[in-house]
Order: sequence, then C-alpha cells, then structure tokens
Amino acid sequence: MIRASRQFVLAFIVIFATADERMEVVENLESVFLRFYTGTTIDKYVDYSLDNARALQTKLIDDRRTVLYIHGFSEHLEKESVQTIVQAYLKRNDHNIIAVSYAELANESYTKVVMSTAPIGAALALVLDNMVQTGFDPEKLYIVGHSMGGQIAGYVGRKVSFQLSRITGLDPAGPLFNILVPHLSSSDARFVDIIHTDYGFYGIGRNTGTVDFFPNGGTRVQPGCPKNFTFYSTEGMHDASSKHRSG
Repeated sequence: MIRASRQFVLAFIVIFATADERMEVVENLESVFLRFYTGTTIDKYVDYSLDNARALQTKLIDDRRTVLYIHGFSEHLEKESVQTIVQAYLKRNDHNIIAVSYAELANESYTKVVMSTAPIGAALALVLDNMVQTGFDPEKLYIVGHSMGGQIAGYVGRKVSFQLSRITGLDPAGPLFNILVPHLSSSDARFVDIIHTDYGFYGIGRNTGTVDFFPNGGTRVQPGCPKNFTFYSTEGMHDASSKHRSG
C-alpha cells in the first residue's frame, strides 16, 4: 500500500510538471550522444552527436549485427555497471557496439528522467529512421536497455517507421511505468525478452515481453546486491539492479 501511494505521488508530479521543467528536458537532449566502440576494449571509441549519426554509420562493419545499448537511471558510460555489459559484447568481437549516453538527464530526479524517456526515444527513433533511409539494414539492429534504458528502447520501437527485430530489457524501470507511463511491451519489436531481477519494486512488476526471465526468482535481493537502500533514491535505484553480479 505504501509503495502504491508513493507511485501515485510520483505520477502527480509528472502530470503537473511545469512548462519550464518540460522545456528543460527538451533542451538537454543536445547532451545526448552515441558512442561507437572501434576495438575490443572499452577505451577505444569515437563519440558522435545525434545529428552526426550518418558519419557513424559509415564506420559500421556491414556483415555484423549492431547492438544499441541504452544505460539506466543514474548511470553514465564510464560507470562499471555499463562497462561490464559493453565489454561482454566487445569480447565477442562479432557485433558493432553503439552505446547511447544521456547521462545529464539520467542523473536528474527520477520523475524528471521518466519525463525524458519519450523525447529521448523519439530522438533516437529519428536517428535510426534516417540511418535506414540511407542504407542501414534494420534487421541487423538489436536494442538492449537497462532500467530506464529499457523503457526508452520501448519508446524507440513504437516510434520508428519500421519494426525492430529485437529488444532486450534488463530490469526495465517500474515506478510510474506500472501505472501511468507507457512501458516496454511485446508489441515494441518482433521479439522482446525481459530479464527481471527486481520484479515489482524498482523493476517493472508485470510480464511485458514476448518472453520473460526470472534469474534467482526475479526478485530482490539478488546475490551480490546490497540489502539496504533508500526508496526512490539515486543510490537505491542503481543498487537494486545487480544483474551483472548475479549472473
């Protein structure tokens, strides 16, 4: 009951956000960029603004699948939780790896980040549409999103002019998406797989994918994760998602 009450308070804040707050979100979209990894380690990369994605596209290896990774709430591309996942793909050396950075927005208050998911998703959808129009094969695109990144991935799937082949959601964010804001679902791509490790708390509290997985039962506390953290705090939201430690 307490958890539901907190979510309704958050919903009220989002609904009645001021025009200035919403404008600030839109203006901060200029800080969003794409990082293309050029080798097999995380220290070799080139960053591209969203309006320069065409230059990035020319660097892709045509016969490889392209993974677009979208980090979560309170994260940035230098954070261990992000680099662990990116490095796992780089070690395979058989994918083009692009990471989306929206760190300036991701480290705002939770409600402001929720407000950011739609404009970020729309901006990324436009980039992908432009890439497809200039020759990129959409069948080779695979989007992976963690926490808030999972919800952004769903928005991308709803906005692009083509059907995404696959989205993987790693503990897609739950608060507000459970009751108010559209969430990642099986209709956002041809195949949507969801991995739940904090089901119904910080993670989405429903089965929303084509298939849903529940490592170690899918609920807190996962092996290796902290047991105590503050509800809806930046630290708590980040610490709750420990899938790369629970394996």
